[in-house]
Amino acid sequence: MCKGLSLLCILALSSPALGQRAAENQLSALSGIVIDSVRGGYLRDAIVSISGTQLSASTDSLGRFHIDSIPAGMHAVRLLHPILDTLGISVTTASREFSSGSRISLILSIPSPGTIVERKCSIVDRKLGDAALAGVVVEAETESPASGAEVHVAWTDIRVDKKTIVKTPQRRAAKVRSDGSFLICGIPSDLQTGVVASRGGDSTAAVPVDFGRGIVLQTLYLPGMSALTTPGRADRRVNVTGKVVDGNGKPIAGARVAIDADDAVTNSRADGSFDLLNVRAGSRMATARKIGLEPVEISINVSPSKANVLTVQMKNTVRVLEAVKVTALRNLGLQRVGFTERQKWGMGKMFTPEDIERRNPLRLNYLLEAAPMLRTGATSDGKRYITGRFNGCVRYFVDGWLTTEASPLDLENLPNSYLSTAEIGAVEVYSPLSVPPQFFAMSRSGNVCSVVVIWTKFKLGVR
Repeated sequence: MCKGLSLLCILALSSPALGQRAAENQLSALSGIVIDSVRGGYLRDAIVSISGTQLSASTDSLGRFHIDSIPAGMHAVRLLHPILDTLGISVTTASREFSSGSRISLILSIPSPGTIVERKCSIVDRKLGDAALAGVVVEAETESPASGAEVHVAWTDIRVDKKTIVKTPQRRAAKVRSDGSFLICGIPSDLQTGVVASRGGDSTAAVPVDFGRGIVLQTLYLPGMSALTTPGRADRRVNVTGKVVDGNGKPIAGARVAIDADDAVTNSRADGSFDLLNVRAGSRMATARKIGLEPVEISINVSPSKANVLTVQMKNTVRVLEAVKVTALRNLGLQRVGFTERQKWGMGKMFTPEDIERRNPLRLNYLLEAAPMLRTGATSDGKRYITGRFNGCVRYFVDGWLTTEASPLDLENLPNSYLSTAEIGAVEVYSPLSVPPQFFAMSRSGNVCSVVVIWTKFKLGVR
């Protein structure tokens, strides 16, 4: 029998050559593999040790290990790995006899997600949801435990009746322990949402996770420690390098790569490479966009103490589906992002999916020309640009994120250059006096700007 939560199978196998060598030395040998039941596949870089001895071995990329020169006697086998520390569990076999000259083959496994949730979460929590989130939160600058921070998972349950759509906000949260670990139970296993770590007025990005396996292990890098502990000291900024490639690994040039909620933005070069400069440390979300390709969102833990390299693969071409096939999904998406509720206020110019389909604009700016709070100008070579009324500033939000401020004439860095109208699901336009609080934005000179809020079909769940 095995102790604790271990899932274990021991098979005594014979090998004449190894058995003869071990017999000559009156010693035993142990070999086997370790399975990662939480993430799938084999568990690499785990430590397998023999009780009562100093003997141990590390697993390779295929989870394999081998230990020889084991003295005869009763020994237990123990598995060590950071995942087990995070989960707060141990994997140790029952003691068994290692006879002289024997060879033992062993398969060790991290307990299944269902077993972990059952042992770690209460009955009350499991009735709310059969999945869990575990992990660690560290300081982005030092990678030391971010004790005192909070991790939360939030989503909205949507129930569609015959005449109404009922939205019920849900939230699960946990405090980060002194060693940086946390555990959140009561999460539905069919949920895909964002996980955020926060402390005071600072937080990570909402890192996307899928709870389909039953338990998720997540490491989050929390920014802002230097600003909190040393008044007047700015957060560390680092550079992120990387490459944008297609599904075959070939470079993609001209893709716009940006760190959400940051001024870091650039375009990939001819060889697909890019450099994002002065990125704030922490768990961040990077977005890559190129007209004709489906946008890609990818999380990255930015830290001054490690190389920050990002590979972005853009596989799918944006496809336009027939309206009748996407209407239900689209309406749910508009409800989820709050578009439908703000439309009832009547404070801005709202371009619904039907409006965009009917107008069929060639570019985003052609659509914005119909907004009464905006004005259209033209450059000397005939390119049209958008300003606020009386040449006021305009700021853009894409899928809820405020983009980097750019001059109306800096057309290459505005959404008009990297979003095709085939990608756009809905648009909201507000004057400085009517903008909702969550979209309030100012220019670098301190002026309150008109705001354009763009929701892509990718964000609305319409593919």
